[in-house]
Amino acid sequence: MGKAAAENARSSRFWLYTPFALLLLVAIAWSIGWFVIRSRTTESIDTWFGLEAKAGRQWTCQDRTVRGFPFRIEVTCGSLGLTHGTVNASFGRVESVAQVYQPRFIITEIEGPLRLTDGRSTLEGRWDLLQTSVHASATGLQRLSAVANNPTFTVTGLTPDPIVLKNKETEFHLRPDPSRGQEQAYDVALSLEKAQVPALDSLLGGSEPTDLRADLTITQAEGFRGRPIAEELERWRSDGGRLAVEMLALSKGTRRVEAKGELGLDPEHRPSGMLNVSASGLDGLLGALTGNRSGGALLGALLGQGRRNNAGTDQPALTPLPPLRFDNGFLALGPFVIPSVKLPAIY
Repeated sequence: MGKAAAENARSSRFWLYTPFALLLLVAIAWSIGWFVIRSRTTESIDTWFGLEAKAGRQWTCQDRTVRGFPFRIEVTCGSLGLTHGTVNASFGRVESVAQVYQPRFIITEIEGPLRLTDGRSTLEGRWDLLQTSVHASATGLQRLSAVANNPTFTVTGLTPDPIVLKNKETEFHLRPDPSRGQEQAYDVALSLEKAQVPALDSLLGGSEPTDLRADLTITQAEGFRGRPIAEELERWRSDGGRLAVEMLALSKGTRRVEAKGELGLDPEHRPSGMLNVSASGLDGLLGALTGNRSGGALLGALLGQGRRNNAGTDQPALTPLPPLRFDNGFLALGPFVIPSVKLPAIY
């Protein structure tokens, strides 16, 4: 009886400690696995930097670290830079995070300032918070999203005066168009909340902030390779690239504009194409733009009065306008060429 009791006691202790032993083995295996993943991540980054360098794009990641044990992989650069020919770009601190069990979903937080130049024009940007997310698969990019709080962007070198854009929040989404793969098409969704755009203030009148939403499709988009902006645009134009405006909605105080259509670049590098536009609250603008011709005055009166919504709201309904045409460097509204607007070459 004594021997049997001792064996039973040892058996009971064995099953008592087995779960803890298994948990320890799992923890050791997980730790080994994480360090293997960390090593492969570092090797993959170095390999990608090498491939980019062969393509002429030199990336610099200052003070790079890879950490995040036990469940994440965090890659941090004290600052991030890119040089490709005459193109130079720089960011502040960049941190990318992925869960070890979902490595193709990457969230990145980017600190400013941003500076991007091709030697002729320069883009500078600052923000309170900028986060991006990338969904990828074995076949490539599935979706890219970005959100920026209180961003301010300034472009110099494209026009005589700097172009300044600041707003409360910017949201951006990009994905390959699954139905137009042969056209190398990408869908883009962009929204700006409470944007301050001086160019719109002078065009539409008033200093109210602007809300903008755009749903676009860009064809021949996969050819972009980080070349100077003029070379990128010329490649896109010569390949027959088009910008399909599925919806462009702008609201500025009592003024509202919606547009749909398609745009491109003509051989002289000017915008070309046509937009179908509806608007309200633009009284006087059309008359001024068309030189106060009778047709322009009529359009201005229509836009000023508008059609009332049947829902009983105080906001006027949108009034359809004649097509807005970008043609041979001129802007025309229906049969009326707008004399005060001449479209310049973009590059």
